[in-house]
Amino acid sequence: MLSFVRMRSWSVIVSMLLFSFMVPAQELVVEGVIMGEFDYLSTDHIGRVYLAKGHELFMYSSKGDLRYQFSDLSRGVIAQLDSRNPMKLLLFYPDYGEITFLDNTLSRTRDNVKLSTINLELARLACTSFDNGFWVYDPVSFRLVRFDQGLNMTNESSNINQLVGAEIEPSQMVEQDNLLYMHDPKHGVFVFDSFGTYLKLIPIQGAVRIRARPNGLFFQVGNKLIKYDLFNFEQTEIELPVSDFKSVSIETDRLFVLQKDRVVIYALSK
Repeated sequence: MLSFVRMRSWSVIVSMLLFSFMVPAQELVVEGVIMGEFDYLSTDHIGRVYLAKGHELFMYSSKGDLRYQFSDLSRGVIAQLDSRNPMKLLLFYPDYGEITFLDNTLSRTRDNVKLSTINLELARLACTSFDNGFWVYDPVSFRLVRFDQGLNMTNESSNINQLVGAEIEPSQMVEQDNLLYMHDPKHGVFVFDSFGTYLKLIPIQGAVRIRARPNGLFFQVGNKLIKYDLFNFEQTEIELPVSDFKSVSIETDRLFVLQKDRVVIYALSK
């Protein structure tokens, strides 16, 4: 079992969180607060904040200013949001078998994709992919299937249960740098290449959610954040400025923390 290292000084915490942000030792300071109760937090690499509440989606600036809003009452609760590509956000409504694509103003870019038209109406997970494509996980055949923006199938995996030798129940998937990460809380994260070929398992269990970034994977386990380094495979436990939170997200020089009645945005001091 890999050991955890607890980081205690703010300057060290910041350096671990913001691996590529090469500056002298600095501290995290509160840059903005967004008041309200939200179900879901996501961010993009330029620091915009996406918050879902029921059927509504809100976009805020990195300082907490409301910019745009989207709502589709006919599709109910927003179950999944992929903001990896800020120019093409993906909303997934698995109960309706539909995917919605939004631009950077939260406006629809096309009609909803009805997965029944491509025989995947029972799909439970979806995420964006390179070249404006998207992945879907089919729990009936236990396959990953990738489509381009014209809804043409480009890649698919074999039966994943057979590949990994276990019965999986994935709760999240995301693509980063041409690798697809499928998170199963019971087993860890299954890693696939851009063709859907199974590569390996990262056996960090019990995470509520993962965040994929160029310098590593971040696992939210209870009230802890664990960084898994993709290069040396080390795990590091990161101490956060609060212990009571629903979810967290990290982008470049900012840390976003979703709490019961607010979102707190921390930034590096100047």
